Amino acid sequence: MPDYSNPSTPLTARNYAWSATAARPPRNGAVETQKIDGSYSPPPGATVGTLRDGLRHTFAAQWGLPVSEVTIVSYTIREK
Repeated sequence: MPDYSNPSTPLTARNYAWSATAARPPRNGAVETQKIDGSYSPPPGATVGTLRDGLRHTFAAQWGLPVSEVTIVSYTIREK
């Protein structure tokens, strides 16, 4: 079974399902988190790190924040 905790692990299947929770910087003293689920069809050469970077961009776009302010707290990946 692939090590999906390693950002260098290649994503070789055609499709993946993922679930991720991200945190944004504290507002009013509280850290906010959000969980989203989705699917991913990796381009050639994609790795777990590629997917995680994409997740950060997705959360940043939803929150209107720079990508650098988004932290992926947890994620799961499975082949479809």
